[in-house]
Amino acid sequence: MKMLKFTNRANGRQDDPVYISSEWIVAVYENHEEGGSLSTIIYGGPGGTEWHVSESLQEVINIIEGVK
Repeated sequence: MKMLKFTNRANGRQDDPVYISSEWIVAVYENHEEGGSLSTIIYGGPGGTEWHVSESLQEVINIIEGVK
């Protein structure tokens, strides 16, 4: 199992690191928020958890694929 580090965007936890198991990631997509800002959502886990992160979609894909 490989733990991947991302930057949390959840309310009250912004800018805190969040570590997600590479084995739990099912989907990654962009979220267009009110006011025009963008975040990336990582979806997975046993119960269908969503993690909102600050990294762009391409940055998340690069982290998952191990690209530096």
